[in-house]
Amino acid sequence: MADSTATGAGDAAGSPGLGTMVLAVLRSGALGLSGLLAISIWFSILLGIFEGLGPVVQQGVSAVALGLGTGTIAVFYLVGRGKGLSYLDFRVPDRRDLLYVLGGSMALLGLQIAVGVALTQAGVNTADHSVEQAARQGNPDILLALIPAAWLLIGPGEELLYRNIIQKSLYETFSERGAVVVASAVFALAHGLAYATAASLVATVAALGVIFLLSLVLGVVYLRTGNTTVPALVHGTFDAVLFAAMWVSMT
Repeated sequence: MADSTATGAGDAAGSPGLGTMVLAVLRSGALGLSGLLAISIWFSILLGIFEGLGPVVQQGVSAVALGLGTGTIAVFYLVGRGKGLSYLDFRVPDRRDLLYVLGGSMALLGLQIAVGVALTQAGVNTADHSVEQAARQGNPDILLALIPAAWLLIGPGEELLYRNIIQKSLYETFSERGAVVVASAVFALAHGLAYATAASLVATVAALGVIFLLSLVLGVVYLRTGNTTVPALVHGTFDAVLFAAMWVSMT
């Protein structure tokens, strides 16, 4: 990996015990759940401050809450583990990083299309995200508010927590590839509530499976670059394209 701070300790020190691995997985799951809780708390606080706003502004508030929530958990993690800001891997992308941004974005979009076609051919429907459900039932313009938020808040916030904090911390216990897989599983499960309103359990599981596969790409991008800015831009670009495509299809 390009960044020596993110080298998998498990590769050099030998295989850890099963108990250590289980504890690492549980700790990662707790961090993911803590992120959801922090986002919910910030969302409630912001809604109390900006009471009576329309659905478009509320979606913007939810994106801000996501950024604040994931940032809060990151701060708690750094303080609790005695780590400084140098642990964070946000850097200005160089030319190689930008190639990963382009390639990663295309890989995510291509994978989304390919998996969608495969599931359709197999007769399996996937659940819609709660944001898409709200846009279809109410005002599609909420999707427009989320396009800039995808780059400014959603991508950076989620990649900070799930890649720079959770995946990177897993390098201490798992191999680098193992850390990518475990962090991707935590990322997918953390999105369960967003798809929980689906009528079919199969549709929800299928949607989370797709998210897991997409997360693997983000994890590999972070692993190869050691720069959280890169998967944040890939994630933001992917979400922005999806929001724009959904808005066009609804309007």
